[in-house]
Amino acid sequence: MITEGRIEALDAIRAVFEEQYEAHTERLARLMSRRSPRRLAMLTTAEIVSYRRALAETARALQRMAERDYGSCQHCTGEIPIDHLRSRPDLRFCLSCEPALSCEPALSCQPALSCQPALSA
Repeated sequence: MITEGRIEALDAIRAVFEEQYEAHTERLARLMSRRSPRRLAMLTTAEIVSYRRALAETARALQRMAERDYGSCQHCTGEIPIDHLRSRPDLRFCLSCEPALSCEPALSCQPALSCQPALSA
């Protein structure tokens, strides 16, 4: 059962994510609307990718909130700590499950940096 305090914390996170979504959208729109050659030369692909990635992560978090799936581990269904959710909007697994699942492609997890594909002889 979700406590009232957790509901309030998730509501506060949602409000922050909605503000972030708007800000990222506006920044990306401004970057993309400035089509002068000088401005394009100043824009780096990394900036655009960064804003798009942040926008997508925030959108996914908001979607999961709308589906009432946000804040629960998708593997063990345990609660993900609020402080972790605030810092990583795309977090889908608790701290116990995330390391164990990082190399399991069937679960569509992000591969951990330490995971190396097996070499075939």
